Amino acid sequence: MIMKKRILIFSIVIVVFLISIMAMNYYTSNAKTFTQDGVTYALTLDGNSVNSFPSKGMYRVDVTCNNAMGRWLYEDWNLAVENITGNNATCNIDFVTIFKTYLNNYIIDLTGQDQGKGQVVNENGYRYEGKNPNNYVWFNNELWRIIGVFDSASHGQSGKNLVKIIRNESIGQLMWNNIESSDWSQASLKNLLNGAYLNAQNGTDSEYCWSDVDIPGNCDYTIIGINSTSRTMIANANWPLGGSNIADTPDNLYINERGTNVYGSNATEWTGKIGIMYASDYGYSVLASSCARTTRLDLYATSTCAGESWIYSLGAEWLLTPKSNHEYMVYYLSYSVGFVDRLYPNDGKTVRPTLYLDSSVYVIDGNGTMADPYIIGM
Repeated sequence: MIMKKRILIFSIVIVVFLISIMAMNYYTSNAKTFTQDGVTYALTLDGNSVNSFPSKGMYRVDVTCNNAMGRWLYEDWNLAVENITGNNATCNIDFVTIFKTYLNNYIIDLTGQDQGKGQVVNENGYRYEGKNPNNYVWFNNELWRIIGVFDSASHGQSGKNLVKIIRNESIGQLMWNNIESSDWSQASLKNLLNGAYLNAQNGTDSEYCWSDVDIPGNCDYTIIGINSTSRTMIANANWPLGGSNIADTPDNLYINERGTNVYGSNATEWTGKIGIMYASDYGYSVLASSCARTTRLDLYATSTCAGESWIYSLGAEWLLTPKSNHEYMVYYLSYSVGFVDRLYPNDGKTVRPTLYLDSSVYVIDGNGTMADPYIIGM
């Protein structure tokens, strides 16, 4: 008999309660077991049988199920079980004590090593380049990708190396600014990302939610916004807002973005938690051996440049970098061919939130692939 697909989620409190009122049925592999809703569970901590989940801490959690699918939700510190079939489903939950390895140091140590279809390189930060490197990380209960590790020249936190990540999927098509201004410190998208999105609220009725000219957007982030656990991992960073007259080479753009060349009285820096990626972030994401770093980003429309970038994957996407000699225009990544061009900010383009993780974030598990992303804690 095939049972209907279902999901069971057990919290620490519920499991402790269940174990406290249930007699252990038998021992399997040195683990006491109990049965709930047709699934038999066994718990161990460093190989020793335990009666309940340990408190959230320095543990990797290995879940192995037969006739079911189980996964550990690190952020919620819960077990989720689904796709239960038959009457003999079993799950072993093994808690393994780990030593703290900070994510920033872990990535830096990968410099020069192949990572999937790409590698980690030291170019104005320790960055992932190539078609599809192993830079996936599980954050906010969803997939994000690691842009790289950066020092204070990028984020303003003295003496710290911070990991910058970008959401794997877009949160929708939105305006960069609902007025004709290239000043990120006053932009509607900045306000939306650091308001409703950061706080997992519904910002649809706010003045900042526009998908295109005269077209209101859907900005309900109560589900996909940043949850309370993930919010504590985000660094309050300084974001340089320097611009460029042209979609230049990655090196020149990196310098200009951290300069003071802006239009008029536009801000040259901004402090906050959620931004979007720079033009230079895209520039450095291509495989250097395939696309020379002397190539301007407005010439990236080739299989050897855009075609060798892990960032070039979604629709036309907004970038943080403004055009310094124009009052309104900012840069965006063109999806159809993969070059960087300029556009009025009150147009609607794809948005992928980008942020810096606090330097205390550490690696729990994973190898960085999409199937096995890095699991992180703090």
